Amino acid sequence: MSTSAIGKPRPLRILQITSAAVGGNWFHDQVRGLAELGNEVCAVLPREGPLADRLREVRGVRVEIIPFGVPHRIGQLPVLMAGHWRLMRFVRAYRPDVIHSHLIIAKLVARVVSAACPSALVVSQVPGLVHLRIAPFRILERLSLRRDDLVLGSCRAIARRYQAMGARSVAVSYYGCDVHRFDPATSPDAFRREFGLTDDTPAVGMVAYMYASKLREFRQVGVKGHEVFLDAIPLILRQNPEARFFVVGDELVGDGKYRRELERRAARLGIADRIRFTGFRSDISSVMAGLDVLVNPSMDESACYTVVEALLMRKGVVATDVGGLPDTVQHGRTGLLIPPADPPALAQAVNALLADPAARLRMACRGRELALRQFDIAGTVGQVNELYHEALAARGRRRMLRRESPA
Repeated sequence: MSTSAIGKPRPLRILQITSAAVGGNWFHDQVRGLAELGNEVCAVLPREGPLADRLREVRGVRVEIIPFGVPHRIGQLPVLMAGHWRLMRFVRAYRPDVIHSHLIIAKLVARVVSAACPSALVVSQVPGLVHLRIAPFRILERLSLRRDDLVLGSCRAIARRYQAMGARSVAVSYYGCDVHRFDPATSPDAFRREFGLTDDTPAVGMVAYMYASKLREFRQVGVKGHEVFLDAIPLILRQNPEARFFVVGDELVGDGKYRRELERRAARLGIADRIRFTGFRSDISSVMAGLDVLVNPSMDESACYTVVEALLMRKGVVATDVGGLPDTVQHGRTGLLIPPADPPALAQAVNALLADPAARLRMACRGRELALRQFDIAGTVGQVNELYHEALAARGRRRMLRRESPA
């Protein structure tokens, strides 16, 4: 491990790159945490947006807006090529110890521009696997993967997948959050009164961005599985006719078409008067406090922020048995797992939790203990920082052995 004269890990110069401009709490929290450890951190984003604004508020973090990405129109090509060249020149001048990228486009670009600073440790962190379903990205990922010194899977399933793909070094590193921001003693009254719920009205919610997708696998059911939740509601109502339902979140990008399709689906199912599409909410603690059960019917997912937040708030959770969700929802222990794209199974699991509040609370309490232990941002950032130093030290040892080896 690289250390200072007093034996502590020396501060590193870290370049963090993401292709997100909105959302990205996981990126923001990691960047902030690494800066708080005393590292010099620069965040590179492809365009201005809410994420850049929030990062500028973090002490010790430099923000650079450098256009990069994949052109969707031929007219974008000159701008993006100029952006990639500018990013390469920036990397050469900045001379980072670590180049750490997130999301597929940022990863591909980072692997190219890292040539401008051969001494930098190249790290990619993988928040999900949807990009591997897209043939061009899957091919480029496999062809360039060996450029990474270290791949961080944001759950065990992702780490296993990249190990099987031949990554040189793989570790599991969860995207953490400020676990102490979520107090299970938060009153449910604000949220429940806003929507006219009595104390004994069962409230079931889904908190997720809406992702429309043209991929064949997600044409019938979107990535986050909103359709599965809507289709399960009539089945839940048979056993819990007083229940009310909430879809919290909106399209991350888009013109609202996908949300309108979901609202029309709810109307066709005859549940429009039982469900509220709240749009984006910044008061997630209040939302979680007002719910009895959170559902995550995703078709593809990592460990999932909203599930962690629900467990921190000691809420019942039902999630699909895909990706990293089993890392947080341990079936029968911290929540219930169901097969993907299975509305009857979702309804059965929700009804089971609503029918047994005592069992729901026992699972939720164990879930909070797991979330506090596994997703505390201080712990996850500390692990990332340690992995940087270990990888840099290991590479230094390899170089020394090569120099000492006889010709």
